[in-house]
Amino acid sequence: MKKYIIAALLLFAFKAQAQYILKEADQQFNLYNYSKAVKLYAAAYQKKQTAYSASRLAESYLKDFNYTEAEKWYTTSVSMPDAISENRLQYAKILQNNGKYEEAKEQFKQYMSTSNTTDAKLLQNWIASCDSAKLWMQHPADVKISSESGLNSAASDWAPVSYQNGIVFTSDRYFTASHMVGKKHRPFLKFDGRMILPSDQIYLWTGRNYNHLYFKDENDSLTLFPLDPGTNYHVGTSSFTAAGDMVFFTLTRIPSTIKKYEKIRTINIEIYSSQKDGAGKWSKPVPVPFNKVSEYSVGDPFITKKGDTLYFSSNMPGGLGGTDLYRAIKSSSGDWRVPQNLTELNTAGNERSPVFDHSGNFYFASDGRVGMGGLDIFRCNNFGNGKSHIENLKYPVNSSKDDFAFSAGNDVQYFSSNRDGGLGADDIYSMKIAQKKPEVVITPVIVADPDPKIPVEGIGEDEIVLKPIYYNFDKYNIRPEAAKELDRLVAIMDENPNIDIILGSHTDSRGVDVYNLWLSQKRAESAAAYLASHGIAKSRLTAKGYGETRLVNRCANGVSCSLKEHQANRRTEFKIRKKD
Repeated sequence: MKKYIIAALLLFAFKAQAQYILKEADQQFNLYNYSKAVKLYAAAYQKKQTAYSASRLAESYLKDFNYTEAEKWYTTSVSMPDAISENRLQYAKILQNNGKYEEAKEQFKQYMSTSNTTDAKLLQNWIASCDSAKLWMQHPADVKISSESGLNSAASDWAPVSYQNGIVFTSDRYFTASHMVGKKHRPFLKFDGRMILPSDQIYLWTGRNYNHLYFKDENDSLTLFPLDPGTNYHVGTSSFTAAGDMVFFTLTRIPSTIKKYEKIRTINIEIYSSQKDGAGKWSKPVPVPFNKVSEYSVGDPFITKKGDTLYFSSNMPGGLGGTDLYRAIKSSSGDWRVPQNLTELNTAGNERSPVFDHSGNFYFASDGRVGMGGLDIFRCNNFGNGKSHIENLKYPVNSSKDDFAFSAGNDVQYFSSNRDGGLGADDIYSMKIAQKKPEVVITPVIVADPDPKIPVEGIGEDEIVLKPIYYNFDKYNIRPEAAKELDRLVAIMDENPNIDIILGSHTDSRGVDVYNLWLSQKRAESAAAYLASHGIAKSRLTAKGYGETRLVNRCANGVSCSLKEHQANRRTEFKIRKKD
């Protein structure tokens, strides 16, 4: 009997020890000290294997940007009997972040079948993203991406903007400066609930410095931006007026309303502005009136050239998702009006980093639309005039990780990303659209008539007319009548070795957009494969799918059309490009 009593006591002590470690782990997690939390949760998991410890381990690794270990522990957590459905959703997201799109898609579907706590449209977009990402990676945009090694470091570097023939950017790198040296405090909070000031030297979450603004001039000299923000904590994400005499930026400060010895508090981000005087000195920062540090954050400021409209992101109440984009307009008296939610851009996910380029195109980042994973960069053409069109910049601009903070420089376009292969947590990249060969179209290229029996008349002696070929609904195989037109194209190419062919394929408007994009690409590839199998060199063929984006008639989504009208859109068209 005695040995059973001893065993019971040991078991109780073992359980109590595990609970104590778990309590300590939760405290470190709540303090954003994820590196310590990882060690404690791992110890707790060794004492008692639970889905809670495994999922907290996974989340801690995710917050610490260790995506490999995060995936490992989410894999463990979802396999345990006490796992909650949200674990599977996070597992799907981390698989997507790690570029494992097929596995991610399956996990999203499993989550959908067991839970209804996530916005249905948002979940559908994440599932569709797994298909679109694979397609975009197979057919990358013709864009050259370069890491800006002169700006990047082993720390986090992001949000570059042009200023006075140089670049202002945000970084948490270590940089010695007199105004940044202050009294070292202990970590943010004590475990007995009493609050003390956070260290003004080390940010507990990352173990690095706080974010600050840096300026790199045209001579590659790097300095702290000469602005006294009035805080030793985070300062970042700047935006300047066209004249360069006013700057808007974000910061964190300890409000006077928060006293020592209070419970745990989260300090929200605020937007401030500063004016440069005639001597070149920046004024004391002034808060925008819609800051509300005790309730929500406002950040990612973008000020228009004249300084009369401010765009920003916020998680203020009344939004559509996590963080939404807003616009505040300055009145004639100089006061900021109530911010407006940009509902045409926002989703149930997160929208970040709004900015205009020099041509008036509007860019922002979102994880609530069809994309690659994490935040993707989107461009909105004709924003604000009722005819806006939003498009994903696709791969290789976007990746499976977070891509954000687009910026149009004086002669280059920048963005930020924590993609694999960088120097630090976030890095700054430049993008340049490759110069394409001019397409010399020497023939009429579209004959929008689905009936191949109707002859084409009025063709000039030096013209070659290439009629489209057509497909059955939801198919990409070559029909017999299409094969005849392709055989004719083979003969034309044999007789004219100085021409290449661009095959552009399309679908009708029925079906999901991302699926139609995939189907159109398969149609283009199927037609190209037919030509290649009949002796045409693959180097002479370019296959491109456009989905339902280039309809030849009125049959868009929601429009009732006949089968013949829909048939006219299911086609591959041909363009002839003359070789140099």
